[in-house]
Amino acid sequence: MPMTDMTRSAACGAALVLALSACGALGRPAQPSASVKAPDAPAQDQPEDPPEETPSPEDSPARPESPSEGVVAGPTSSALPVEGRNLRLVRSGENELALQFELFNGTDDEISLGTLGLDSREQLITLVDLPRGTAYGLIGSSGPDGRISADVDIEPGRSAPVTAVFAAPPKEATEMLVVLNGLLPVTVPITDAEPADDPALRGPHNELQVGPLVCKTTGGTREAFRLPSDVLFEFGSSKLSPSAKSAIEALRGRVSASSGSVTVDGHTDAIGGTSDNQTLSQERAAAVSQVLRPSLGDSFAYRTKGHGEGEPVAPNTKPDGSDDPDGRAQNRRVEVQIDSDTTVRAPETGSDLTDAGLQVRVESVRRLSGYLLASVKVTNPGSEAASLEYENHFTPKELTSGQLSIAAQNGRQELCGFAEPTYFDFVGTMSASFAPGKLDTVPAGAEVTLWGLFPAPSTNVTSVKVQVGGYDQALPADVAS
Repeated sequence: MPMTDMTRSAACGAALVLALSACGALGRPAQPSASVKAPDAPAQDQPEDPPEETPSPEDSPARPESPSEGVVAGPTSSALPVEGRNLRLVRSGENELALQFELFNGTDDEISLGTLGLDSREQLITLVDLPRGTAYGLIGSSGPDGRISADVDIEPGRSAPVTAVFAAPPKEATEMLVVLNGLLPVTVPITDAEPADDPALRGPHNELQVGPLVCKTTGGTREAFRLPSDVLFEFGSSKLSPSAKSAIEALRGRVSASSGSVTVDGHTDAIGGTSDNQTLSQERAAAVSQVLRPSLGDSFAYRTKGHGEGEPVAPNTKPDGSDDPDGRAQNRRVEVQIDSDTTVRAPETGSDLTDAGLQVRVESVRRLSGYLLASVKVTNPGSEAASLEYENHFTPKELTSGQLSIAAQNGRQELCGFAEPTYFDFVGTMSASFAPGKLDTVPAGAEVTLWGLFPAPSTNVTSVKVQVGGYDQALPADVAS
């Protein structure tokens, strides 16, 4: 896929101001203004009016702004005041999930989906099923085959309807984290309502981009990776899926050690017999090890171990004793631990943000379905534009400007990656589009939100330190549930 200016820094390969409500990420009812302040809980999708028929691009579907119900994704930069309004996720048939929303232009300039990289070519858009550790990209390849609404120009103060189509998650999934470039990530419930008509709903169901989140924790001489089982294996099976193999092979790029020992641990939920779960966990660990060994090489000693259902990281049942599908999904996992003879060095941070006169503070760090969602505010108090050359790609030996990492008692958490060929590699701020028509620039007086998704430390950890690439000082923060 050819690079554009917006994504010239992003690597194709391995691979949320975020204030969370009690049940998810930022979400609020739509308001006439572009404010991003959120109430304690996201509103539900309850449109007052029936959906309008989607006009053709030639009819210029941009509409005057009017308040609407539903989840709203605010802007990541105060200098680029765009909003995703009335976000809803609707199952379309048995195999597809449609994201539909109104893209509102609060700037003084004409914008389009392409302006934000939300077109079929760049596809700076993803859905994340957090309990199952699975990320979803648009159906279809980069270019005309991408299943998203045709690009249109949106005049200032107007909005346009957008439909983006993804492979459907399992039936037990009830919500997804919606990530759109230029907008704050939000948790959106999944419904069975009828989607508003759009040509994107009728494209071919091919080239599905579905893969596991790959998350890394380091501490001392150990590097640990967590791989969710649901996208690696069919339920009750130890046969690896094609996407699993690519994700496991991609670990090579994130491993710092050149020799040592590799331990692969398999875990299941509590469905089924104890003996069967023990056997399944052992077989799954062995399957992952078989793919990992040729990728890492023979300079490591390999060991596999099954733990069955004996080491859950989340409840398998709810407090009333009923089944908890999301908790069980977190327990189905494979963990890879790599021990070397040398200490894993923390990435260099530099001082780019400080030199540019930017101010940095932590907005929030929250637990969410086995992950941490961290949000950092970067403000330019000066009278001139400041540089923030942010990049969304993995750099094992250094933190590029604006990239986040988290240090806790049991190690350092790195950003979780989406192991599919996309223009972005990790689930965090997607690009350096902080002002209309500009990259890598924070205008005078503007505030930018940098966010990231990380593997959560143990539940007894109540405070962490957030490190921002390009800023020397680690920032202490309390962890909220």
